[in-house]
Amino acid sequence: MMGGLQLFLVSLLVVSTSASHICLETSCSSFNVEADIVLVVDASNAYDQATFEQIRTFLLNFVSSLTVTPLDSQIALYAYGSSAQTVASLTDGSSLASIQAKINNTLKYQGSSERNLFQALSKVQAEVSSMSGLRSSDYKKVLVVLSGDSWTGNTVIGSSMLTQLKQKFNVILSVGFGSKALANLNSQLPQLTTASMNTFFAATPDQLTYVSAWLATLSCPNVQFSTVSPAPTTVPTQSPSVSCPLATLSYDVYLIVDVSNKASAADFAAMKTAIHNFVAPFAFGSLGANFALVATGIDSQLFFTNFHNGQSRYDVLSAIDTLLQDDQPGQTLNLALSAIQGYLSQPTTASKKVLAYFTSTTAWDVSPIATMTTLKSKYGLSPMAVQWSASAGTSDLTNLVGGASCVNVVSNKAATATWLQNKMCSKVFC
Repeated sequence: MMGGLQLFLVSLLVVSTSASHICLETSCSSFNVEADIVLVVDASNAYDQATFEQIRTFLLNFVSSLTVTPLDSQIALYAYGSSAQTVASLTDGSSLASIQAKINNTLKYQGSSERNLFQALSKVQAEVSSMSGLRSSDYKKVLVVLSGDSWTGNTVIGSSMLTQLKQKFNVILSVGFGSKALANLNSQLPQLTTASMNTFFAATPDQLTYVSAWLATLSCPNVQFSTVSPAPTTVPTQSPSVSCPLATLSYDVYLIVDVSNKASAADFAAMKTAIHNFVAPFAFGSLGANFALVATGIDSQLFFTNFHNGQSRYDVLSAIDTLLQDDQPGQTLNLALSAIQGYLSQPTTASKKVLAYFTSTTAWDVSPIATMTTLKSKYGLSPMAVQWSASAGTSDLTNLVGGASCVNVVSNKAATATWLQNKMCSKVFC
């Protein structure tokens, strides 16, 4: 995961996403990927020329991490701005030297204020075929869309063209790169994808290294080859110790979860269960609560949960239940807080905006206290912290959220779910 600012996500959203976590258990080495990978890259003025050159470097590094041959991975590349450009077909991208030359010499920065993604994806749908190098079903088909700002032209989301692409490709991934993507594509990018965790938001160029690792992971064989239909979820009964009907609370709830290795595997699993139990009894959607989810470790990622987009209980609980723990320490909470600003800045019908931070460490890479203070004053955010392990400093968490009464200490972690629920019922924060 990243060490800088990622909505899912992280990566920010930072980061979408999805986050789409670069610390997913790796199913294969990038050199062992056998896939037809189609990259669609924003060449508009969402970036300046210098930043676009950093995207070019990212693309070169990504293809160099693969084994590019007609029997292993093949890469096609498209770019879009005021017009769509076919940079390389899969046949062009069946050797490393060839795709590197296309990236270096054919990929052009357009610098336009238009970002006609629909036109680019239409070219992908029309041109990517067996005639241009698309191989048999034995090879995984992966489509990656990298965007820097809101799209112009025909609407992509909900189009028949997007439906056709989802039938053609086994996996569709989206990457939001830069602050404009975080602010303006927060909800749209995840809707391009084939799974709720398939969006990765990277705020800064240094995070593109982690995007590369994430893309390779999700291009591995047998990862997301098919989409499983959501299982029905039942509405659990809330604990009798909770002081109000949770279904009546129309809150926006921001969950930030420490996924570093500071907790044992068993303790991490127990924390996920506690978060699940906290969330499950609420009503969801436009008349209930809406939950955003950010995982934070050495990087941060904002997961797609259909936040204020017809969110269901399944959207949130499935994202929580599938969180994966990193194999290294790190805590980029300041990055995670930046990941949610796109949501916080949007108009909402919620009566309250609250944040619940679950952590086993306060060894933050950058102090998040100033950012939290800004979010509280600017957006009315009410933070709470759950000290899941004694290795997270109580005083650090108290300073972060603004008072000891908003920290659930480790000695009370067995009652985490009801403590948070009662705190929300009381409407008294720090």
